[in-house]
Amino acid sequence: MDKKELILWEAEKLFAEKGYYGLGLSELLARCGIPKGSFYYYFPDGKIQLIQEVLEYSYQRMRGSIARWMEEEASAVSAFSRMAERLTGGVLEKRHMSSMLLSMIAIESVYLDERVNATCRRIYCDWQCFYAQQLQRFGVPEQESERKAQAVFALIHGSLISSWIKQDPHDLQLAKESLKDIL
Repeated sequence: MDKKELILWEAEKLFAEKGYYGLGLSELLARCGIPKGSFYYYFPDGKIQLIQEVLEYSYQRMRGSIARWMEEEASAVSAFSRMAERLTGGVLEKRHMSSMLLSMIAIESVYLDERVNATCRRIYCDWQCFYAQQLQRFGVPEQESERKAQAVFALIHGSLISSWIKQDPHDLQLAKESLKDIL
């Protein structure tokens, strides 16, 4: 892992734990074992640039992982059910999940900075398009895929947030059961 990726990796975990305002650069630098000059070499615009790149880094890793295991599934219902199961495991284990970081920062970004908000909007649009593409791959007609992708997105990610807040995966389990009604 090169220095920039190390910074992104550690910042992702710290932003997930502390949010944008809770993360101090000195804590990140100490965790990475790098001087301030190295940080600004990779992120000349500072913390705003860092959060934008962390969001993109986190999203691309998550998207790649989802794409790989979705290819193993035979149907949209089984693919998104598997997603709900994986997220349920994350809630039970209190595991860091990219989707939670993206959701938390995306909500905060409305009040944070227009550049960060623009990054979040672009990621969310791509995320929903990605789901629509996956649905099309499973045979959902193109004209239906956007509507169904939005419904699945809202169901799964809304249930994830609710389950995380409650520290109880019951809402995700209900979402999993509801997938067959949407798909």
